[in-house]
Amino acid sequence: RVDNFAMTEQLLRAEVARGTPCVVVGGGDGTLSHAANILRGTGTALGILPLGTGNTFARSVGVPLDLPGAARVIAEGRTVAVDVGLLNGRAFLNSVALGLSAQIARSLTENLKRRLGLLAWPVMGLQVLGRHRPLDLCLTSDQGSWQLRTHQLLVANGRYVAGPLRAAADASVTDQQLDVLVFGQGRLISLLRAGLGWTLGQPVLHVATGHLTVQLQGETTWASVDGEVTRLRTLALAVEAGSLLVRVPANFEARQV
Repeated sequence: RVDNFAMTEQLLRAEVARGTPCVVVGGGDGTLSHAANILRGTGTALGILPLGTGNTFARSVGVPLDLPGAARVIAEGRTVAVDVGLLNGRAFLNSVALGLSAQIARSLTENLKRRLGLLAWPVMGLQVLGRHRPLDLCLTSDQGSWQLRTHQLLVANGRYVAGPLRAAADASVTDQQLDVLVFGQGRLISLLRAGLGWTLGQPVLHVATGHLTVQLQGETTWASVDGEVTRLRTLALAVEAGSLLVRVPANFEARQV
């Protein structure tokens, strides 16, 4: 898989250097995130063929999840500039998650995702929930600093963060800010209440910001970055406004998809 990503990046860099107006990338959110890291800040637009499990970024930019519909958007839609998030200088499209969902992402297998689709997440969640421990975090944003203990921190760039689940009511890929969501205060019952309420459209602790630093108190932990997991202790997050060109439907409205 690493070789596939390296080959994709090499091809994309060559097309950017050639001045290609649009490249079409087929894959899930992890693949699109790698492509965005190459295409951001260039004049080459991203055309999306959604081939993943959740296809979260495709949802955020209004691209149909069926391949004929997605192809029509590439051919007949328009190009808009959308925001990308930056984690320690590298682009992400949807979200960075610490805590339970990162542990779930690390535990998921490709076979389970193929068999169950989006249902793979709650199935695996039930398996890891009982042994998960809360994180002690120090957060610093352009609105101040605070410390917290939680089982789940989510930093979102786009409108959607996990398939059809919205980050916040007014979140979008063009609002030039990150949405920081905290689920519970360190007890599993508070995590479950916050998570269930969020899926039903109820608000959780939410801060919108342009910059955020997350410092883990103690050991490193797993972070899920658009579904790809990595181990970190310090996270420097920022929004890069309008840095990625994307093919979207002609009637695309960022806050209405």
